[in-house]
Parts: sequence; structure tokens; C-alpha cells
Amino acid sequence: MRSYIVLGSLFLLALAPSGAVNAQPAPAATQAQSDAAEIGGVIKRFDTAIREQDLAALKSLFHEDKISWRATGHPSSRAWVEKATKAPVAALEDQGAHQFIGTPEAKGLALAERFGPPVIVSDGQLATVTFRYAFTENSKVSNWGAESWQMIKGDSGWRIVNLLFSYNLENVAPMPLDHLK
Repeated sequence: MRSYIVLGSLFLLALAPSGAVNAQPAPAATQAQSDAAEIGGVIKRFDTAIREQDLAALKSLFHEDKISWRATGHPSSRAWVEKATKAPVAALEDQGAHQFIGTPEAKGLALAERFGPPVIVSDGQLATVTFRYAFTENSKVSNWGAESWQMIKGDSGWRIVNLLFSYNLENVAPMPLDHLK
């Protein structure tokens, strides 16, 4: 029987049987390339799920199918929403495309999320993915900003644990031309 002792980021294997594991870890560059390719696949599946308005497919990209999707609006966009709805808008909200997909309002719309180049930081088990995005409805930008995913690698591959995005409403703060570069 093996037991593990966790000290910060240091893992010690105790009580390992003699002649323990001889497996060699993958070279760091190879692991990073593999992680980037696998996470790139999640981004493509995310894109497809949004475009096809497939809530089940979108949900499957999250760890244990539990969607944790939060938004933080830039002050001018929050102020516009507050004025339009006559209700306060918190700096951090439980909000995302998963709440819009499948609604009567979304049915006739062509939805898409365009992505800038992702930045992936991974240790092979935990990854943080950040990118700029533009969310479109019928090919017109409705909001844009930055997005961050925290991911873990489980038995079924990489899954999103938390998704956080900032938003600027296009009608309040038009997207800069170089935003997705």
C-alpha cells in the first residue's frame, strides 16, 4: 500500500514497494504540447457547442457536468444594464451563455464565440487558460472581453472547473479592431 504526503507542491511517496515504478515522466516540452493540443480540443468543442446551441455538449466540458460560469462587467456596461433593467448589477454575477442557449430568444440566432490566441499554463494536471473573446449574435458582436478557464485533467481528459469572463457591451464600448490578435 502506498501513502502520499502533500507538502505544498512537493509530493512524497512513502511505503513504496521495492522495485517501485520505473516509468519515466514525459519530457516537459512534450507534455506541454500534449496539454495544449488536448485543451485546444476542448476550446473547439466549446465553440461547436455554442454554435449548435447544444447545452448537453457544453455541460459535458465541465468537471462532473457542473457549470461554474461567472461574469464581471466593466463599469460602463454594468451601468448601462442597470439603467435598462432598473436593477443593480453586481461586480460578479453567475452568468453565461449556458443560460441563454435553448431559450426562445436564442432559437433564431446564430450564436458564436470568437477566440483570440489562448495562453495555456499547465503542470499536466492543472491548467489555466486565458484568451480574449468576442461573443456574436447573427455575426454581430454583442459583447467582448477576456476569459479565463481553470481546468483539471481527469480520467476523461481536460475539463473546465471554473469559467470567469469580463464583458464590455458592444453598444457601450465598441470592440477595438485588434482585440482578438
